[in-house]
Amino acid sequence: MIEQVKGTRNLFGAESEKYIHIFNTFCDAFIDYGYELVELPILEHKELFIKSIGENSEIVTKQMYEFKDKGNRDLVLRPEATASVVRFHNEFFKNESKKYSYFGKMFRYENPQKNRYREFIQAGAEIVGTIDEYSNLQILKSSIRFLSLLNIKSKLNLNTIGTKEEREKYIRELDKYFSKNKRELSKESVDKIGKNTLRILDSNDPFDNQIIDLAPVIYDFLSNETLSLYETFKKELKTNGIDFVENPKLVRGLDYYNDLTFEFVANGTVVGGGGRYDSLSEILGLGKLSGIGVAFGVDRLINTIRSIPSKTRVMLIAQNLNDLNLVSSKLDKAGINYLLPVRDSKENTQYKEAIKNNVDYVVNCSENTIKNINNNESIKFNISNLRKLL
Repeated sequence: MIEQVKGTRNLFGAESEKYIHIFNTFCDAFIDYGYELVELPILEHKELFIKSIGENSEIVTKQMYEFKDKGNRDLVLRPEATASVVRFHNEFFKNESKKYSYFGKMFRYENPQKNRYREFIQAGAEIVGTIDEYSNLQILKSSIRFLSLLNIKSKLNLNTIGTKEEREKYIRELDKYFSKNKRELSKESVDKIGKNTLRILDSNDPFDNQIIDLAPVIYDFLSNETLSLYETFKKELKTNGIDFVENPKLVRGLDYYNDLTFEFVANGTVVGGGGRYDSLSEILGLGKLSGIGVAFGVDRLINTIRSIPSKTRVMLIAQNLNDLNLVSSKLDKAGINYLLPVRDSKENTQYKEAIKNNVDYVVNCSENTIKNINNNESIKFNISNLRKLL
């Protein structure tokens, strides 16, 4: 038997309904508010992510699905989308400032576990071009709107990681600190010292907790200008009634991030996060443009949502196909959705199929009745009566 590839996921039934609900809600919260949808290629040049994410990052060194194609080009299945959005923007809209959204699959080779898949889905938004603190506020407000529409109660964690130069000073100090205490760290964290040191602060290993808690704090390495900018933004959030928790250990372990970083946590799970990336375009050799973005783990949202708004479901059954086709044509003209039997079968078999599909009403096209499955009451079928029930 050919088995499913490890780390992949089938979405079916209730999970697929949640997926559709999340996508529709994402459209309501972002696309309808001016974040233009861009469908990005799943295949990208490996160089794009080596330059943007950082050659020492765990994503690049361990997690990218990479291969050479028949033209001997180094390609990857995209591990994230921000670099792809910036690449797209510079290629087609270099001299503009634009808002983008995306919804699609990403790929990372990591240990499959709860909320972590090798093929996973991200929904994200980016503002790229000439941007400012108002752009930061927009991304956060749009993100809060999205989670609110999904009825997900989340906590906003906030931090600043300063400029590249400030962060490099901080990393050097962290290297010294963690090297001195490496006997008290997990092997995974020790392996990151000098290569991807910031990511040690993200460790979920309880063995690392005490050393991380006592680690140097980034604010001691930031300039007055950076700290002032951060304080001003926090005041702006409070003015807009946005609650947040300041977390000095919150970092984004990708080379292109700077200054503002944030995460949304629901039920102890990080469901989304993002930050500023004012150097990404330069890192890619594409000129100077700024950006801020957010990405949500759709798989995590699916696992977090308990239920979705129910829709009234109607199924047609009949003793013959002529009756079925006649009524279905009427409903098509009226713009009313409905289910049909899988095949031409006995009326009793069709009714059992309706029950299996958890419909609310069964329209018997041969008897011209509408039956309420919940109480077994029937009324005469016509478009007007059916509309009242929907």
